[in-house]
Parts: sequence; C-alpha cells; structure tokens
Amino acid sequence: MLDTESWSRHDIEGLLDKAKAYLPVQGVRLPTADTLMQRRIVLAFFEASTRTRMSFELAAQRLGASTFLFQPTGSSVEKGETLAATLRTLQAMGFDAIVLRHAVDGVHRTMAAALDIPIINAGEGVSAHPTQALLDASTLRERLGTLDGKNICIVGDVRHSRVARSNVDVLTKLGANIGLCAPDIFAPDDDVFASCRRFTSIDDAIKWADCISLLRIQRERITGGVMPSIDAYRMHYAMTLTRALAAPDVVIIHPGPVNLGIEIDTEVLDLPQTLIDRQVTHGVAVRMAVLERALL
Repeated sequence: MLDTESWSRHDIEGLLDKAKAYLPVQGVRLPTADTLMQRRIVLAFFEASTRTRMSFELAAQRLGASTFLFQPTGSSVEKGETLAATLRTLQAMGFDAIVLRHAVDGVHRTMAAALDIPIINAGEGVSAHPTQALLDASTLRERLGTLDGKNICIVGDVRHSRVARSNVDVLTKLGANIGLCAPDIFAPDDDVFASCRRFTSIDDAIKWADCISLLRIQRERITGGVMPSIDAYRMHYAMTLTRALAAPDVVIIHPGPVNLGIEIDTEVLDLPQTLIDRQVTHGVAVRMAVLERALL
C-alpha cells in the first residue's frame, strides 16, 4: 500500500465497500474480526501523528493482530543506522508488516523494494497520504451517496499537502470535480493539480462546492515566501461560522489537526455539515480494510 496511483475506481470502491462493513451503526462500537490473528505489525512513525498512528493501531487490534510501536528516538537510527537496515532488522525479527510514516518523498517505494513484507504508507513527505484520501472518500460517500459529479474544493496550504495530492487522485477516480483555493504561497504548481479548477477566495469556492476540504497551514514544511497574516488568511480562506451557516448544504471536512481560529472557527465543528469527527471514525474502518488487503 504505497499509493493509489495504480488503483482503478473498481479497486477503490471495493476497499471502501469492505470498510463500510467495519463502520459502527447508531453508536454501536466498531465491529471486530479475527482475520489477522497471530499477525504482528510494526508502527514506525518518523513524524508526529495522533489520528493516523492510533487508528492504524486500533484497526490492527480489531482484526486480531498485535501492534508494536517503533520509536526512532532512542533507536539505532540515532546511532547512524540506515532506515533500510532498521526495517530489514524488523523483518528478520518476524514482523509481518510495517506501517511507515516518513518525511522523505519516495521512501516507501524504496523500502518496499528492499523488503519481503508489506510496507503501508501512513504519510510520505508532501507526495502521498493514501489512507487519508480513502477515508475522506468513505466519509463523503456516506454523506453524499455518490461522488459522481460532486464538486469538492480543497482550501488552504495545498502546495505542502500530501493529503491534497492523494485526494485529487482518489476523488477524481470516483467521479468528483476538484477545485483549489489557496493564496499564492500555498498554491501548487505541479502536474497533479493541472486539471483542478482554481478559486481566489473561499466565498467563490463555497458557491461552487458540495464539499469544502480544509487544510491547515503546514509551517513545518514551509521554507520560503512571505506568510500571510492570520487576519488576511481568514478574510479570504477561513471557514468562519458566518460562511458555514450561510451554506448549510456544503459539507466540511478536514484531515486534522485543526488550527482553530485560523482555517476554521471553533463553532463550526459542532454544525451538522461538519464531518471531521466522522472522518476519524471512517479512518479506523478504512485502515482495517487496508490491513486486510495487505496481509491476506
């Protein structure tokens, strides 16, 4: 599970249909299974994470697998051991799969070529976050029924977003039209976004969109350019309470973590059109389906 670029619509829908069976109904806890009993999965996160890491851990455990957290701090990586050597060591110990998050683009494919066990991409640099795109699609399918012909606008720091790149791939394959809305410093210039419609303000995007997908400003990945002030950013790109209330049929999603008061108002989180908490629920179900696909 390195990316979704080679996946067809049929592949994506098949996985989302599988994930649907693992969603809780009317507050009932997520279903469990024993399909991955006796499997041992390493969670190797070289970048900070809450939602992705813990949902993979819960997903694995709900399928009967054992999880083991690899922490780079205090490991042989700090002594100069290469990533490939570290992962080969984990393979030699008898682990069955590695869920990996890393800041270097292309690292997952390189590691997969060096190992005989599955590598699952839990976020890579600025290029890919496939399970986030899949859970976003799962959440939107549940609310909208189908993504065919739906207009989804990604708003915020698109240039530095791996989520945005994977979402363009997955959501387009499912029939959606994708728009982008970002200040110049956050506007992408790579071919992945060539077919996306462009908007200069969130107000224009809301008039067009069935869904607004908000992104945080990823300060840790910004190396140059003049950052907009918070006031200027909110004026043109924030989902304020006033904007959300004026467009109650426009669904709002966000991969998290949320920067309250910058890209979204606190009060918007509690509106019926906001699906951020539901995305987290779908994340566990989708990652259950991903782990099964990788290990069965």
